Amino acid sequence: MGCLEELCSCSHRTWIRIRDLLQEIRRPSSGEVQNLENENQRVKVLVEEARRNVRKFLDVFTTWEVNADKALEEARELLDDGKATKTCCYGTLSDPKSRYQFSRKAEGKIEVIKQLTQKCSTFNGLNDISFIDPAFTYSASTSIKLGDDGVFESRALMIRNIMGALAGNSNSVVGVYGMGGIGKSTLLVDVERKISEEKSFHWVAKADVSENPDIKTIQGEIADALGLTEIKNKETISGRAKLLHGRLKDEEREKKKVLIILDNLWERLDLNKVGIPCGHDNRVIGCKLLLTSRDRNVLRSEMGCDKDFPLVSWRRKRQEVCLRGWWETKFMMTSSNPWWMKRSTNVMIKLFKNEGIGEVINERLQLSYKKLKDAEKSLLALCVAYGTSKPSLEYLVRYGVGWGLFREDDNLEEARESLRSGIHTLQASSLLLEDGDDYGFKIHDLVREFVASVASRDHPLLVLKDKDKLLIELLKDKLKSCRAICFPYVNIKELPKELYCPELQIFLLFTNGESLEVLDSLFHSMRKLMVLDLTGICLTCSPSSPFQFLENLHTLCLDSCSLDNVVVLGKLKGLKILSFANSNIHQLPREIGQLVDLRLLDLNHCKQLKIIEPGVLQSLIKLEELYMKNSFHQWDTMDQTPLINASLIELNHMNNLRTLHVSILDPSVLPGDLNLKKLIKYEIRIGNVWHWWSECKGPRTLKLKLDPLGNVLWKGCIQSILGKSDHLCLDNLDRNEQSICALSQEGFLELKHLEVKNSPSIHYIHQSPSHTHFKMLESLRLNNLINLEKLCNSHISSKSFSTLKVIQVKRCDKMEVLFPLSMVRGLPQLEEIKVVGCKRMRGIVDPDDGSKVELHNLRGLELCDLPDIKSFFAIGTAPLSSTLHDQVGTQIAFFNEQQFIIFLLPYPFMSKVIFRFT
Repeated sequence: MGCLEELCSCSHRTWIRIRDLLQEIRRPSSGEVQNLENENQRVKVLVEEARRNVRKFLDVFTTWEVNADKALEEARELLDDGKATKTCCYGTLSDPKSRYQFSRKAEGKIEVIKQLTQKCSTFNGLNDISFIDPAFTYSASTSIKLGDDGVFESRALMIRNIMGALAGNSNSVVGVYGMGGIGKSTLLVDVERKISEEKSFHWVAKADVSENPDIKTIQGEIADALGLTEIKNKETISGRAKLLHGRLKDEEREKKKVLIILDNLWERLDLNKVGIPCGHDNRVIGCKLLLTSRDRNVLRSEMGCDKDFPLVSWRRKRQEVCLRGWWETKFMMTSSNPWWMKRSTNVMIKLFKNEGIGEVINERLQLSYKKLKDAEKSLLALCVAYGTSKPSLEYLVRYGVGWGLFREDDNLEEARESLRSGIHTLQASSLLLEDGDDYGFKIHDLVREFVASVASRDHPLLVLKDKDKLLIELLKDKLKSCRAICFPYVNIKELPKELYCPELQIFLLFTNGESLEVLDSLFHSMRKLMVLDLTGICLTCSPSSPFQFLENLHTLCLDSCSLDNVVVLGKLKGLKILSFANSNIHQLPREIGQLVDLRLLDLNHCKQLKIIEPGVLQSLIKLEELYMKNSFHQWDTMDQTPLINASLIELNHMNNLRTLHVSILDPSVLPGDLNLKKLIKYEIRIGNVWHWWSECKGPRTLKLKLDPLGNVLWKGCIQSILGKSDHLCLDNLDRNEQSICALSQEGFLELKHLEVKNSPSIHYIHQSPSHTHFKMLESLRLNNLINLEKLCNSHISSKSFSTLKVIQVKRCDKMEVLFPLSMVRGLPQLEEIKVVGCKRMRGIVDPDDGSKVELHNLRGLELCDLPDIKSFFAIGTAPLSSTLHDQVGTQIAFFNEQQFIIFLLPYPFMSKVIFRFT
């Protein structure tokens, strides 16, 4: 009888538990199934809107949707099962085994449903569940309806095929080929995003090769993707290639998978020259390549492609839809467009069907081109004459000044603004494409070809290609009328001694080395030449050089050149722009001082420049911009006799000087009355400050390595710019300065980036509670401050540090806590915390009250080599929290001390979480 009672009691308890579970599942107001059904209905509205706008659904959402539907169906079945009655003991008792199994199953389902409901709370907008296919970026107002004919499916299939080919061990090189403008580059964007989602490669780098490859640019784009910042310190192509090659071999040894995407190949690209490991047959080794080209033979014969895919197999309706969408987006965004533009949409499709896409696009480009003003047409022609798909904005300014593209009374900064405005106009007309930031742009091949062939009737120009014959074989009448010629990184072995180009105004020649010799007689007939750029050549200038007859030359760029004599350049009295950047010039002779109309002089990275004759600089009275970064630094002092070199005080004669990049290795040569206050942009390095944690991040950068016995910091010229610098680097402060905020008499109201290292005098960064310092500061990097105790010595204004995003602290052994809790509440934009090698650091946040702290944007947390750290927060404080729905709570215990919770943004937003203690 006792066993029966026990069995009855157990069955009763089990039944009560089951009843509670069933009620929890089906409770109308707050049951878990009802909650999930409500969320499911809510997101269906978003789903319908996404489908109307021809958006693609994110994998994370489609997975959730399948799981949610499955969970709801299983929950309904579970409710039905709960109504069934299984008995034992001849029907007198509920079967305890089946009830126990049911309760375990119900508990599991409830937990799954809770998780799905919680996940659904992160789907609050279209971008949370879907994305716009880059191939269909026209607006939803186009209302294009696609039939069930595989229009989208063909693109998805292409992506799957490419992904499959890249995954195969037998394929090292995969390619896509098709006519220009059909969408090869756009397809790569989709593939790159898919690879990122699936994490099928550790590293993915992408570079635009274009018709005339710029090897340095290609190397830079690949290095940026790999985080190889050291490549910026390598000037030669071979040096950069060696560094890049070594990095890729390291990745291979560590069995890391690397994919390099090379877009828009027109011919064979020498991988060894770029720095991509390859064999003698140009076959890539150790990583994989994804290529695009218009020519299948380039992929197969020149690049050794293992698998290639034609893009021409897409259906014609797909092309019609894309073309219509592109047209309506680019030219019909507003109702104010003329009637002929709207009417021409249907005409365009008809023309497409009958005459081909190329002719239709040319007609549309012609319509856009005709609407431009003359100045905008000239700018577009200049962009095309540049010869590459991504022209440099800075060099366009220099060419534009020489060509008379801007108003005569514009200063150089006004010319830049005018150029940016013109670029935005051309982008609005779809003749230039956006690329990256607000000022980034590029030219589509179709537009370049159109301008070169059609629009150049207004401004005849000639862009040479490798497949073209030598200049001496070109038709003489073509050269005779040509106003612009460009050799953009083409492989030319030699140039003729002379060219007859009497109308030529712009001559641009870019090479990837210094082997090409150019005789100055080449320019004998070019009396109208206004812009001349010879990059990477060997130039010999004789005393009787025809250079002296180029009276209309306003811009001369001799970058990365081997130059034996520049004295003759002093006769080019009309020069406004002169650049020797990266060249091996040894001396700036006194004749250069005769260029009294010069407005820009670029001597950046002229490491062999040892002599600037006294008086040269002070003669350049109209100079607005002087660039001498990583260049001449052997300045004389005014009291030195005899004077061998230029002195810094000569800069005071340049009343128009607004931009200065200069290196001053010996701080003692800096005159206190040097007028720096007039500068708008500057990068001034004083002392041996070649190696810092980061590159210059703002237009007003000051880097100081101080002599403990000197007073450079307190000289009037430095104090005049200290407070308005937006990037400040300080090394070896060792006097009476206990806090950084005490260094500037005017405060640091514009400072965005601050780096301080090796400064034993510094005890605090901010010390004055009555002043608002660092209210614009975005990054703070501190290294080897052995007496630094705290960031702030007292309570500070809530505006101080309110824009801080990154803080890095290394080897600051007196610091015990990084932030007071009150300060953390004033850091709403903080994204990265890095604390390394601080021996006494016992916690990151020091509580001064018990309130909650929220770090909404934290993306990186690195705590390494902190032997005394016990916890993130002191015992008893509130946990770090956040209001974001999709954050992940990470519970971590430091040794056996109290646990704390950090809420971090999930991947891909959270890029780094590292904990390492010794």
